[in-house]
Amino acid sequence: MALLIGLIPALFWGIYPVWLKRLTGGNFLEQVLGTGTGIFLSSIVIELIFRMQISPHDFILYFLSGFLWNIGQVGQCWSFMNLGVSAVMPVTTAFQVIGNSLVGAWLFGEWQGWQDNLVGLVGLLVVLAGVFISNGMVQMKKSDLGVYAVLLLTSVGYWSYSGFTHFVTSTNGLAGFFPQAMGMFCGGLVAYMVGAKRLPVSDHFGLRNITAGIVFAVASSTYLVSLRMNGLVSAFVLTQLNVVIATIVGAIVLHEKSGRQLIITSIGLAILIAGVFIMVSV
Repeated sequence: MALLIGLIPALFWGIYPVWLKRLTGGNFLEQVLGTGTGIFLSSIVIELIFRMQISPHDFILYFLSGFLWNIGQVGQCWSFMNLGVSAVMPVTTAFQVIGNSLVGAWLFGEWQGWQDNLVGLVGLLVVLAGVFISNGMVQMKKSDLGVYAVLLLTSVGYWSYSGFTHFVTSTNGLAGFFPQAMGMFCGGLVAYMVGAKRLPVSDHFGLRNITAGIVFAVASSTYLVSLRMNGLVSAFVLTQLNVVIATIVGAIVLHEKSGRQLIITSIGLAILIAGVFIMVSV
């Protein structure tokens, strides 16, 4: 059951970037704010139904987790606009896997002893090999380096998104969805106002992206449950299977890769999946 719960975020996070590009549109600020709004509205519904209790300490941690998530989300949505979904997803996956796995394993002590660390690092290298192959990094253009640099720097937001939840005391991960969603909405609003230099009074694309937020909310809420059931490393690594869905669907639906490129990408993704399961086995 824990494994199945851990795979739900992968499915919906895999759909999410293609949903943004194909169905909702808008610029990266509208996408981030619309997503945060959709997540927040979904969390209000869940809160009204279940009325879960949470301590002030945990509320603040979940809120900060959601607020800082916007740093990573702004970088990712901006990169989607510049390079496309199928090019960005393997790279952002690598950055997130490295950061979250090492934070969980070494800072929070989820890898015990030299054997766990050895197996975990081997799995990490296999994941990276799959990412490099699937994205054709040997053919990466110099003009793209700036985009990848932004992805790397903004990945700290995603690391914080997972890391802050480790310090909560509640065993009910879903109880943190409402404050985390509130943080996502507030952070998205700040990013929009700073970037667009105006209030989102009647933003058509921002409203359309609320639907993307609902898709994201399914992944986000179940990820909180998975964190408590599977631990940071396993829960996070399982979510990164979303790269398979996002990359392949992006390549086919958005016409971002040719037939030959898709074959190479599929080989890389198969290697990436192998690395994921090696890391989950620790």
